[in-house]
Amino acid sequence: MDKTESLQIAKQELSDYLRLNSLRNTQERVALLEAIYSADAPFAAEELSMQMTGFKHLRISRATVYNNLGLFEDAGLVRKVFLNDKVLYERTDRNRHVIRLICGGCGKSVEINDERVRRQIEDMRTRRFTMTGWSLNVYGLCSKCSAALKRKMNKLNKIQKKKNEDRKD
Repeated sequence: MDKTESLQIAKQELSDYLRLNSLRNTQERVALLEAIYSADAPFAAEELSMQMTGFKHLRISRATVYNNLGLFEDAGLVRKVFLNDKVLYERTDRNRHVIRLICGGCGKSVEINDERVRRQIEDMRTRRFTMTGWSLNVYGLCSKCSAALKRKMNKLNKIQKKKNEDRKD
């Protein structure tokens, strides 16, 4: 499913949700949804707020962004993601499931595609629970941070070894 098709489905779901809850479908809400569904990576609410300044000649305040993110979350169009001690948001395409590797050193995040993991998660049977979507975050160290940590540890070991030798003398 491409972004355009995904956005159209999201717009219809938003429209249905707003109608069911007796809320108005405003230009600002549609513009926010378009901005969210054009993003490829998780985003912070503050980033979205800055992006929306002057977007399509609309005045979209920070409060409008935060309030609508909550509404979109209730409607199932976005979900909160916790990355590197930050609260981010990502779109919840019905067929888009994410496996993300996150480096605890530099904060870099990479999405991977592992069909075995996807199949295992989707084949999971859980009583009294209906899965509507999923994302999987795997935390560790990227190769650069791992190598830097190894160098630091080697340096620390050399210093400790030298201290021990000095004590013996």
